[in-house]
Amino acid sequence: MILNTYLSLTSFVKGWKGNTESPTFVLPAINLIHALPFNEYEYGLSLLRKSIGLHEQRMNIPLEKSKQMIPFFRDNRRMLVGPEMEIYIISLYESDKQPLRMPVTDAPLIKLSFDYEQLAEHCLLENLYLIRCKYDEKQMLDIFVQQMEREYDKFFYDDEHTGFTADSRFYSMLCNACMEVKNPSEKDEKEWNLALFRHPAEAEYGFIDGKLTPFSPVSIPPTCIKKVAMMDREKDILSFSALAGFLQKNGLAPEIYLDGLIED
Repeated sequence: MILNTYLSLTSFVKGWKGNTESPTFVLPAINLIHALPFNEYEYGLSLLRKSIGLHEQRMNIPLEKSKQMIPFFRDNRRMLVGPEMEIYIISLYESDKQPLRMPVTDAPLIKLSFDYEQLAEHCLLENLYLIRCKYDEKQMLDIFVQQMEREYDKFFYDDEHTGFTADSRFYSMLCNACMEVKNPSEKDEKEWNLALFRHPAEAEYGFIDGKLTPFSPVSIPPTCIKKVAMMDREKDILSFSALAGFLQKNGLAPEIYLDGLIED
């Protein structure tokens, strides 16, 4: 299986580190809240919130004791309640079709294809998560409701803060709602997320599209790369030609890795 990600040619070139003999490729994992439009992660959170209400109905919990409107984010910060950790992701797509959400850039776009098995093995060794997104709304709502049966009594909210008991997994449910759950209308994209968690002080910060954005660099061995494709290469044949030389310099034979260099 192949997983594709999209980035600018500028980011692709900047991502190569090390020397010719032992190069490594670095991709920025973007803070999820900055990487995704609000409606994307809000959809999963809305199902989680609905599961709280369904559980309360089953347990005949009165409205005045309801937790359904518990805040999911900290005051004045777009950061999930719970441990002071944030999610960083690289969006990947099993589908070969161009996704709706693409990088905004003046530079040519690169479609970078990874071998799933190689990438999954690397993630396992590096404590990274490779998560397949889910598009079945009923299935995810049922899962949240089942989990709520165990977790409902382990989180609380008062006027001062949201709290959790020591064995609560509610924060994990929040993360799963943001990372895994996608609107069924987007199921053809077959999205995956390469994810990791970082404390805000551990993240790096840079300006992306004019906004200060937290990110975390993720090193990926070149052996995970299956193919490199330059979108609309006919519009910039000089950059395409230079890309062939750049790949060769970094140990990737362009006749094997660069899509379109050798016509079928």
